[in-house]
Amino acid sequence: MAEGNWPLAIRMLRKVISSNPTDAEALANLGAAYLQTGDSEKAEEVLDNALTLAPDSAEVLGNVANLKKQMGDMPGAEAHYRRLLEQMPGSTRAWQELSLVKRFGNTDPDIQIIQNLLKSRHLDAQDKMYADFALAKAYEDISEYDMAFAHLVEANRLKRASLSFNISAFETGLDAITDAFNEEFISRNMGGGHPDPRPVFILGMPRSGTSLVEQILASHSKIHGAGELEELREVIIEAMPGFPAGVDGLVPKTLSDLGRKYANSLRNWDRRAARITDKMPRNFFFLGLIALILPHAKIIHCHRSPMDTCFSCFSQYFPTAQEFSYDLEELGRYYQIYQRLMDHWHRVLPGRILDVRYEDVVSEPEQMARTLIGHCELEWEDGCLDFHKTKRRVATASAVQVREPVHQRSVERWRHFEKHLKPLRVALGSVADA
Repeated sequence: MAEGNWPLAIRMLRKVISSNPTDAEALANLGAAYLQTGDSEKAEEVLDNALTLAPDSAEVLGNVANLKKQMGDMPGAEAHYRRLLEQMPGSTRAWQELSLVKRFGNTDPDIQIIQNLLKSRHLDAQDKMYADFALAKAYEDISEYDMAFAHLVEANRLKRASLSFNISAFETGLDAITDAFNEEFISRNMGGGHPDPRPVFILGMPRSGTSLVEQILASHSKIHGAGELEELREVIIEAMPGFPAGVDGLVPKTLSDLGRKYANSLRNWDRRAARITDKMPRNFFFLGLIALILPHAKIIHCHRSPMDTCFSCFSQYFPTAQEFSYDLEELGRYYQIYQRLMDHWHRVLPGRILDVRYEDVVSEPEQMARTLIGHCELEWEDGCLDFHKTKRRVATASAVQVREPVHQRSVERWRHFEKHLKPLRVALGSVADA
């Protein structure tokens, strides 16, 4: 499970359970593993069994709450987080998770409870970080923006201190990618690859609308939304461990083999779908190679106000990856890397990329939904307008938002915090919002 090898983990856990059917811990882990593979029905069945066997188990309650959240049942998620907190009232991680599925009110007693926890001398840095993220969400809900930002700064400081991250390495890597995938190289290698039409790559910065776009597409009967997949990166790194080093040595057969290997991995998600989405945001680093190994893949680039995008990253706790998001200056520098790379891809891959602006999606949802379905070369279905009702697992930070009808509450959200965001604005430079 730690390695993310979910099929093998599932097989091993099922062996454990076959010899001990009442092992609630193994059932809880099996449910979590099924959830990771997108099999929500099996996850629910297994976790219901675990909950019957161990109704007070914190691990089981946490996994059930996570299942409810990812499937869009926010009241159910809140109820199970509260049951978990009855068993572990000092769990700041549970409070942070709970904060995401509820909206705080001005006299909400939960705020004082979390504040009291934060004052405890027994909390380590990670526990304090969770509490600060929870309070930041709470204070923003009640429009206490200065208090919210103070807790955000502390939460991000604590998280950043736990990471080993070098933004300069990304800046150097940008130059290596643009040098490797220059116009001559792209032109020379275009026309090969693997012809599978199923892959749909949804990419861009985190918090730029990728989950919303995927939810709209996944509401179509012929599209399977697979979420953020690691398969492309694994295929590339296995062939070229020092990517982009080694790209210049690629031959047509290798390009075709890479495309086929990635396309074959999609069978684990859906064997019947006409299109399968992969919404790993950071695939923008690999966009040049995507175009060569999968010439019929659809590429959708989500973008949004730079200040809104970066502030949304800064306000979000990410359990894994997104190491650049915990410092305002590093955030701005990373955004510059992303913007320069996308500008390069547009130059060397004219016509291959559909740009989708988040602000347009929420202001003109039907027009943009029709554009997206048309880009995927499928017939329109009215169900794509009711995307918030679509029953599917959403495991990203946007699991709550995509369950709501289209709204514009997040447009220009950053302006509530504008006086605190000078380091971000300076780092963004000319691309910052006016």
